[in-house]
Amino acid sequence: MLDYNAASANAKILAIHYANRIGDAELVQFMSGDLDIGSAELADRIIAGFWAMTDLAVEDHEQGKSVAGVDDIEFWMHKLFNKVYGYMVKNGYRSQWDQASSER
Repeated sequence: MLDYNAASANAKILAIHYANRIGDAELVQFMSGDLDIGSAELADRIIAGFWAMTDLAVEDHEQGKSVAGVDDIEFWMHKLFNKVYGYMVKNGYRSQWDQASSER
């Protein structure tokens, strides 16, 4: 599961916000730190959802929006990127990550 602490609370706020905007319940659970990925198929879906979340965050950042009191969306999404990437690599889904990243 994704692990958040007090120092990464803003990353979690954004993760849940954008996952909810995507509308995938398992993506929300994963981004909330409540779900481990158990298959390559789910990893593919979570990774695709993360990239869709990133696209939404870029739009909000470019428009100068704040999300639930978080102003520096770009900074916190970078932190979230590191968490998600690290999770995928640590849990054996690097090839899925690399494939999805190469298609962007």
